[in-house]
Amino acid sequence: MQFDLNRFLTKGSEPVRREFALECGGEAFPGYTVDSPCTVCFTARLEGSKAILEICLSAMVRAECARCLAPVAQSFEIAQQYEVRLSELQGENCDLPVSDRGMLDVDEFARSEILLQVPQVLLCSDSCKGLCPVCGKPRILGCSCETQQADERLSVFEQLLS
Repeated sequence: MQFDLNRFLTKGSEPVRREFALECGGEAFPGYTVDSPCTVCFTARLEGSKAILEICLSAMVRAECARCLAPVAQSFEIAQQYEVRLSELQGENCDLPVSDRGMLDVDEFARSEILLQVPQVLLCSDSCKGLCPVCGKPRILGCSCETQQADERLSVFEQLLS
């Protein structure tokens, strides 16, 4: 979706509200995938000489736990607000995906918010203990390796810690 931010700022338009579904399938996100579609709500309103842009979105993210490699499915509710002045559109200081003509790509805006707000390291739980360094099984499942001698190659790390 394209939004004419330049026109919105210069003509003093009424507030704008758009709700739409954003397709994220096939997008390259770092270490996770986003189920499609994401629900997006975009609003724009004027306050004096600045535009207040708000984007709210709901996204389901799927990844592998960074500690134990178990599947993780986590929902994210993202809400961000930006203030934009006409002078920022004409310079290179605008943080939003705006073209030279002042057109805001709202789809790209939503995708960038997902990239900024979803952590690159996801865990199945805060208490995840990861994998056993001896047998490689998730520690939450338990194993008999806790009482066995650890891999000798890891002894270098023990020496560093002591």
